Amino acid sequence: MLQSDRLTIQTLIDNTSCNPMMMAEWGLSIFIDTGDKKILFDTGAGNPDVLLNNMAVRGLSVTDIDVLVLSHGHMDHTGGLRPFFRMLHNLAPERTVEVFCHPAALAPQFVKHYGSFGCPYTPEELSRLGARFHFITEPYMLTPDVFISGRVPMSNNYESVGAAFYRPENSPFVPHSCPVEHEQLDFDACNTTYLQDTEVIDDMCLYLRTELGAVVILGCAHRGIINSLEHAVAVTGCDHIYMVIGGTHLAGVSQARMEYTVEAINRMGVQKIGVSHCTGQLAAAQLYSQLGEDRFFFNNAGSVIRFSGGAAQINKF
Repeated sequence: MLQSDRLTIQTLIDNTSCNPMMMAEWGLSIFIDTGDKKILFDTGAGNPDVLLNNMAVRGLSVTDIDVLVLSHGHMDHTGGLRPFFRMLHNLAPERTVEVFCHPAALAPQFVKHYGSFGCPYTPEELSRLGARFHFITEPYMLTPDVFISGRVPMSNNYESVGAAFYRPENSPFVPHSCPVEHEQLDFDACNTTYLQDTEVIDDMCLYLRTELGAVVILGCAHRGIINSLEHAVAVTGCDHIYMVIGGTHLAGVSQARMEYTVEAINRMGVQKIGVSHCTGQLAAAQLYSQLGEDRFFFNNAGSVIRFSGGAAQINKF
């Protein structure tokens, strides 16, 4: 069991920042120090210097990172990979960092009205700079109490990934067994046919098993925040969720889905929920109203979470 008083979670990148020295960008990156392992979860969108600047502000170096986990392949979570590995290669040319992700994470992905929205780099380029990729689809144990979720089952009837996501028709990662929409979208002006991606199969989370309960770290929760939390209970064996932080992808969802979501959060005993990135302002306001200030907080760039006396201490500066 991971002792929570050894655990520190720092949000390095979010759409907003609560630290005047840390930059904000549309994306997410979270640093987790378990006491035994230092994990970087996502890398933000890769705007010049954001990840490296914010790591430096928090006294972190790329050489501190033991493992890098990608929640999924969208560019606002993978764009910082090149700056990270270029700096690693410059500082320690012989050093490598293990990168865990779904095999679909590095395949081409598109978002309606935006165009190409997948990882902007190839695994070959990143490997030359020190990345060592491990592609997983099932739950994976990083340590006895730290788990990568693998593919999250879509087990309820009210969460879906939305209609904005597409992959090329010839992609092996389009879930052809699901209803799909064929549409000519001028993403790359080459008359390619794209299929609506009704599952975003590469979406994964990080689960920490502590004496307080499970701590869940979300990238975007494209496969549903409640699906992700229920999967956390199954994977970790914890009987409740103590804390969940990260992107919840509740922006624009129906009122019915919000009500089901809050009901499930209460049922699973979630004591703290810190929302980031793709949650949406209206959804965040509704969560705050329903859960109250003792349970809800904004998890911005600069947020630092430590644990003492059996409770989370959330610092913003």
